[in-house]
Amino acid sequence: MTIGEGERLEAARRRKFWQLIIALAVSGAVAGFVFGFALGHSDASDHPMSESVRLLIAAILLLSVAGAAYLSWRFFQTVDEVEIAHNLWGSLIGFYVYAFMFPTWWALEWLALAPEPNDWVIFAASLLTATAAYAWRKWANR
Repeated sequence: MTIGEGERLEAARRRKFWQLIIALAVSGAVAGFVFGFALGHSDASDHPMSESVRLLIAAILLLSVAGAAYLSWRFFQTVDEVEIAHNLWGSLIGFYVYAFMFPTWWALEWLALAPEPNDWVIFAASLLTATAAYAWRKWANR
Protein backbone atom coordinates (compact mmCIF):
# COMPACT_ATOMS: atom_id res chain seq x y z
CA MET A 1 0.00 0.00 0.00
CA THR A 2 1.36 3.39 -0.95
CA ILE A 3 1.41 6.31 1.43
CA GLY A 4 -0.62 9.26 0.23
CA GLU A 5 0.23 12.94 0.36
CA GLY A 6 -1.95 13.50 3.45
CA GLU A 7 -0.16 10.77 5.40
CA ARG A 8 3.24 12.20 4.45
CA LEU A 9 2.19 15.70 5.50
CA GLU A 10 0.79 14.40 8.80
CA ALA A 11 3.99 12.44 9.49
CA ALA A 12 6.08 15.55 8.79
CA ARG A 13 3.83 17.68 11.03
CA ARG A 14 4.02 15.13 13.84
CA ARG A 15 7.82 14.87 13.51
CA LYS A 16 8.11 18.68 13.67
CA PHE A 17 5.81 18.70 16.73
CA TRP A 18 8.01 16.23 18.63
CA GLN A 19 11.22 17.97 17.56
CA LEU A 20 9.93 21.24 19.01
CA ILE A 21 8.74 19.56 22.21
CA ILE A 22 12.14 17.90 22.67
CA ALA A 23 13.96 21.18 21.93
CA LEU A 24 11.82 23.00 24.52
CA ALA A 25 12.49 20.27 27.09
CA VAL A 26 16.24 20.40 26.40
CA SER A 27 16.22 24.21 26.69
CA GLY A 28 14.52 24.01 30.08
CA ALA A 29 16.73 21.17 31.25
CA VAL A 30 19.93 23.04 30.34
CA ALA A 31 18.80 26.22 32.11
CA GLY A 32 17.63 24.25 35.14
CA PHE A 33 20.83 22.22 35.33
CA VAL A 34 23.16 25.22 34.97
CA PHE A 35 21.25 27.30 37.50
CA GLY A 36 20.78 24.41 39.94
CA PHE A 37 24.39 23.28 39.69
CA ALA A 38 25.78 26.77 40.20
CA LEU A 39 23.45 27.49 43.09
CA GLY A 40 24.14 24.13 44.73
CA HIS A 41 27.88 24.51 44.27
CA SER A 42 27.79 28.00 45.76
CA ASP A 43 25.70 26.84 48.73
CA ALA A 44 27.89 23.79 49.36
CA SER A 45 31.16 25.72 49.23
CA ASP A 46 29.96 28.60 51.45
CA HIS A 47 31.61 31.01 49.02
CA PRO A 48 29.65 33.60 47.13
CA MET A 49 29.76 33.34 43.36
CA SER A 50 32.17 35.63 41.58
CA GLU A 51 30.71 38.41 39.48
CA SER A 52 31.87 36.77 36.23
CA VAL A 53 30.22 33.44 37.15
CA ARG A 54 26.98 35.22 38.07
CA LEU A 55 27.00 37.08 34.75
CA LEU A 56 27.73 33.87 32.83
CA ILE A 57 24.87 32.05 34.56
CA ALA A 58 22.54 35.00 33.92
CA ALA A 59 23.53 35.01 30.23
CA ILE A 60 22.89 31.25 29.91
CA LEU A 61 19.57 31.63 31.67
CA LEU A 62 18.48 34.54 29.45
CA LEU A 63 19.59 32.73 26.29
CA SER A 64 17.66 29.68 27.38
CA VAL A 65 14.53 31.76 28.01
CA ALA A 66 14.90 33.50 24.64
CA GLY A 67 15.32 30.10 22.97
CA ALA A 68 12.25 28.74 24.74
CA ALA A 69 10.22 31.79 23.69
CA TYR A 70 11.32 31.35 20.06
CA LEU A 71 10.61 27.62 20.11
CA SER A 72 7.20 28.27 21.67
CA TRP A 73 6.42 30.70 18.87
CA ARG A 74 7.57 28.10 16.30
CA PHE A 75 5.43 25.48 18.04
CA PHE A 76 2.29 27.54 17.59
CA GLN A 77 3.22 28.24 13.97
CA THR A 78 3.56 24.50 13.35
CA VAL A 79 0.61 22.88 15.10
CA ASP A 80 -2.98 22.68 13.96
CA GLU A 81 -6.01 24.41 15.45
CA VAL A 82 -6.96 21.41 17.59
CA GLU A 83 -3.55 21.45 19.33
CA ILE A 84 -3.83 25.20 19.81
CA ALA A 85 -7.28 24.74 21.39
CA HIS A 86 -5.91 22.11 23.79
CA ASN A 87 -3.06 24.45 24.76
CA LEU A 88 -5.36 27.42 25.19
CA TRP A 89 -7.75 25.49 27.45
CA GLY A 90 -4.90 24.10 29.54
CA SER A 91 -3.33 27.55 29.85
CA LEU A 92 -6.63 29.20 30.73
CA ILE A 93 -7.41 26.67 33.44
CA GLY A 94 -3.88 26.99 34.85
CA PHE A 95 -4.25 30.77 34.87
CA TYR A 96 -7.56 30.49 36.72
CA VAL A 97 -5.91 28.34 39.38
CA TYR A 98 -3.34 31.09 39.89
CA ALA A 99 -5.96 33.86 39.72
CA PHE A 100 -8.09 32.19 42.40
CA MET A 101 -5.37 30.66 44.54
CA PHE A 102 -3.08 33.63 45.13
CA PRO A 103 -5.65 36.24 46.24
CA THR A 104 -7.49 33.67 48.37
CA TRP A 105 -4.29 32.57 50.08
CA TRP A 106 -3.22 36.20 50.51
CA ALA A 107 -6.58 37.10 52.08
CA LEU A 108 -6.40 34.11 54.42
CA GLU A 109 -2.91 35.20 55.45
CA TRP A 110 -4.18 38.75 55.99
CA LEU A 111 -6.91 37.30 58.24
CA ALA A 112 -4.18 35.36 60.12
CA LEU A 113 -5.71 32.03 59.07
CA ALA A 114 -2.89 30.82 56.83
CA PRO A 115 0.86 31.36 56.41
CA GLU A 116 2.22 33.82 53.85
CA PRO A 117 1.52 32.67 50.26
CA ASN A 118 4.25 30.46 48.88
CA ASP A 119 5.11 31.49 45.32
CA TRP A 120 6.51 28.10 44.35
CA VAL A 121 3.47 26.18 45.58
CA ILE A 122 1.17 28.46 43.58
CA PHE A 123 3.44 28.23 40.52
CA ALA A 124 3.56 24.42 40.73
CA ALA A 125 -0.19 24.14 41.29
CA SER A 126 -0.86 26.35 38.26
CA LEU A 127 1.50 24.40 36.01
CA LEU A 128 0.32 21.00 37.18
CA THR A 129 -3.31 21.97 36.71
CA ALA A 130 -2.62 23.39 33.25
CA THR A 131 -0.77 20.22 32.28
CA ALA A 132 -3.57 18.00 33.65
CA ALA A 133 -6.21 20.02 31.77
CA TYR A 134 -4.19 19.80 28.56
CA ALA A 135 -3.67 16.06 28.99
CA TRP A 136 -7.36 15.54 29.76
CA ARG A 137 -8.40 17.39 26.59
CA LYS A 138 -5.88 15.43 24.50
CA TRP A 139 -7.13 12.14 25.95
CA ALA A 140 -10.84 13.02 25.71
CA ASN A 141 -10.53 14.21 22.09
CA ARG A 142 -8.41 11.41 20.72
